[in-house]
Amino acid sequence: MRKKNILFFTMAGLLILAACKKEKIDQADCQRLQNGITTANKEEVKSVITKFISSLPSQTYSEQNLNKLVSIIRQQCGTGATVLCFDCIKTLPSQSEIRISYFGTAGPVEMTVDISYTISNKMVFLNMHD
Repeated sequence: MRKKNILFFTMAGLLILAACKKEKIDQADCQRLQNGITTANKEEVKSVITKFISSLPSQTYSEQNLNKLVSIIRQQCGTGATVLCFDCIKTLPSQSEIRISYFGTAGPVEMTVDISYTISNKMVFLNMHD
């Protein structure tokens, strides 16, 4: 009976750890981000930015976490990324803006990404524009 309990708790612990695993960012994600920005493919950029947000220790909509998001984009992808403003666009819900830039084959490429939040105050990709 004791062995069954140990086995049960070991398996339960492993399942919990697997469920809490953060998204891992790889070079293919960075390439998808650049391709999405270059081709103005909003859905592709949304998918990658959402993965970056999911990789953060906390997805709470805060200036600190927005700065972490930008830092991870810079570090992982080697692209320029800056916070233009936090919670500065007074819509419902309010929005923040980050600027992503890199050198493409035809010169500099830049795009602004709007980040907002859900009802549970989690960061979410909202839009992108020049």
